[in-house]
Amino acid sequence: MRTLLPPPPPSSPDYSPTLALLASRILYPNPLPSSTTNLPLYILNSAAFPDARETSYDDLVPYVLARLPGEDDLLAGQQYEILFFAKASADDAGKTGKDYKKRRPGWQWCVQTYQLLSRVLRKKLSRLWIVGAESWVRMLVEGVMVMSGGKGRKKVVFARGMRELEGWGVKVRELCVPCGVWVVEKRRRKTRGSIVEDEKKGKGRRAFGVREPLPRSDDGDGEEGKVRLPRVLREATSFLLMDECVKTGGIFRVNAKAVMVEVLQELYSHGQQFIVWQERDTVLCFPYWRDGTGDVGTDELKEKDGFDIHAAAGLIKLWYNELREPIFPQSCYQALEKFYGNADLQLEPQQLVEMLRPDSEWTILSATARGILRMHLLPLLSQVTHFEEWNHMTVYALAVCFAPALLRGPDIEEDFKMMGIVRRLLEAMIRDWTEHLAPSLGGDHESFEAELRLPEVVADREDPIEDGDDSVSPSEAQMTGITLMDNDASGSDSQQEDGSEGDDPPSLPQRHPPPLPPRPRTFSETEDGRPSLPPRLRSSTIAAIPISSPTTSPPNDVDNCVKRKPAPTVHPLPRYSMIVGTSSQQLPATLGHIPFYNTVEQPFEEEEEEQGLDVDSDLPEYEAVPESSNRTAIPRKPVPKSLKGHV
Repeated sequence: MRTLLPPPPPSSPDYSPTLALLASRILYPNPLPSSTTNLPLYILNSAAFPDARETSYDDLVPYVLARLPGEDDLLAGQQYEILFFAKASADDAGKTGKDYKKRRPGWQWCVQTYQLLSRVLRKKLSRLWIVGAESWVRMLVEGVMVMSGGKGRKKVVFARGMRELEGWGVKVRELCVPCGVWVVEKRRRKTRGSIVEDEKKGKGRRAFGVREPLPRSDDGDGEEGKVRLPRVLREATSFLLMDECVKTGGIFRVNAKAVMVEVLQELYSHGQQFIVWQERDTVLCFPYWRDGTGDVGTDELKEKDGFDIHAAAGLIKLWYNELREPIFPQSCYQALEKFYGNADLQLEPQQLVEMLRPDSEWTILSATARGILRMHLLPLLSQVTHFEEWNHMTVYALAVCFAPALLRGPDIEEDFKMMGIVRRLLEAMIRDWTEHLAPSLGGDHESFEAELRLPEVVADREDPIEDGDDSVSPSEAQMTGITLMDNDASGSDSQQEDGSEGDDPPSLPQRHPPPLPPRPRTFSETEDGRPSLPPRLRSSTIAAIPISSPTTSPPNDVDNCVKRKPAPTVHPLPRYSMIVGTSSQQLPATLGHIPFYNTVEQPFEEEEEEQGLDVDSDLPEYEAVPESSNRTAIPRKPVPKSLKGHV
């Protein structure tokens, strides 16, 4: 049986930096202690497990266990918790078969490794959280616990996902969760709500689609200060502009995985405290402030799995696309086409400065849109173009990528027509930003870097949640109310019943739909007040139908209408043999008034004459229709002798 030896010291020639790097990705301490017991919490990430066919797990285990608390600390009484994400790989989610089984260690190896653990290491384990475990993991854990006497069974807690983990009292917002775990959780809960719970559920939005996209900083006295960039733009832009990231080819042009962008949107919307960004060897994770501790360091997260550069670029474009009021709203389309619709027009820097100035009175953009362009979009795209040699993103390419995100009107065809104008404007702004626009608007490179730094005020490190429900903006509500009052109420309804005007708009009175207009008079009336029928309806049958006399009640809209006549009785159609074999005098009384017509075509008339068939004149013929009808009776064709016996 193999023995468990500690790893060699870093100064030893037998020390393996590769195995140490793998161990740091497999097991690492969470920046904050456990929210249930306030004990040190270690996260075990199965997504970082290497292929068993390429890496020796016997050599890797000592490096992994060396990251747990030492025996001296454990003998002193310190305990710890482990959070194991058993299904954390986005690539292995849902995979089964021989190839997947070869990548994981075998059952025998897992049992032997548990037996090699020291007694104090197993005893001081306070809780083992297992999230997203498959059947084989559950069976393995149950088997190991039975072999150890069953004493550790009460320490194991299984959870299907993040929402169930929160049900046990674990604050998911304080966990540094690997990227692969969030992706698997998002795919598992694709149609069952968000992946995490919000701290203020149902109280408003945060970061995306808010009424004030640029929040105001807190000056320390509880009063609002100047506007600042939201957290989502500050962190994503800081990672994108790092030296190794900004040189990545196809920034803003290569689409990120949609599931990663959706996960990032939910994490920032719900206030996740630790979000790791990683692109090759470049890793970024901002620290978190905790009362009594100060800034929580994230040095241990430098080698963790995070979101890549294309996910950051896609998140920035999504933020602009989710603006409640776009940069170029529909209200400015007419001015755009009038002043900038000419493709041959040369845009001067002075025109662009006048459009972006904060105190400009002759601009088609709102104050919020101008602030977003000055503080973030134009400085960001201008710096990306400085590395065009590596990322291959020209000014034209960046303008093409961002123009659709700045337009979002109700008519797609109209947006498509305006997209060319917006692209030319954005292209001119990016090209002239460094030399002409930034000096005139006070937006140099140093001020942009200051906006991207971590705020000193703790309250400014997170985006605030809007109070109230998810409603429309005040300007939209005002326009909607004006439209409703103009359409549904008269001018006198704007005042209260007592004639005074209150602070709140008065409620509209309940209105009923107007009555339907009276039926138009089609027929003229006779001297006795009864309606006169047209000539085509004047028949002995219809004229005999009685019509009720006018009422003596006061006339109204209903009485002035022409009353409907009762529907005639529907008689059953007679059989053909009864009509042919019986004269009209012998027909039943109920059928005496029904006219019959011989409308059946005779296509074989010439053929019958050629055969010399005899005609029997004793058969009765059809009777003529009443004189009241305009139709003429058609004489019946005689029946041949060969058919006499069948009639």
